[in-house]
Amino acid sequence: MKSAILTRFAVIAAGALCTVLCAGIAACSGINDSWEVKGGGFIKYSLDDGEEIQQELDREDVEIPYIRNRHHYLQIRIPMERSERKEALAIMVNEPKLGMNNIVPTYTWIQFDDSPKALITGDSNYVHIDQKDNTKWTATINLHFEDCRQGRCNSNRAPIHFKGRMHYWIAEEDQ
Repeated sequence: MKSAILTRFAVIAAGALCTVLCAGIAACSGINDSWEVKGGGFIKYSLDDGEEIQQELDREDVEIPYIRNRHHYLQIRIPMERSERKEALAIMVNEPKLGMNNIVPTYTWIQFDDSPKALITGDSNYVHIDQKDNTKWTATINLHFEDCRQGRCNSNRAPIHFKGRMHYWIAEEDQ
């Protein structure tokens, strides 16, 4: 009788252990799919102090200087086809450094749905980089764009204020 109870207890314990191990393995199955391993990140931003939007950045959306290229600039792109709000964005900083960086106006623009590309306006546009190393880059972005949302650009309307924060992890294979 005691051996039957012990056998039954052993079977239940083995089943429980197996269940815990399987759950642990399943929980770790996507651990190598993270931005820290595969590269990529996100920008959290708002337009004209409106609602905060988070846009994911794929590995190919950000060009870090001399990582997989021979470029001396930082370029960030949000393709319209991946944007939930149908916005496309391009930001370029020449020879980025820690601290305040000027943007390259001719390569920095925003586009809404079917409108023309809105270029930078004013002189208070910057990308403030506070981390740049071989694993992660972070920056605060402050830009003012011409208002081109109604099918044509109108310099008489107030500029669109883009304010955001970027986090980008460099893929392990590129470090």
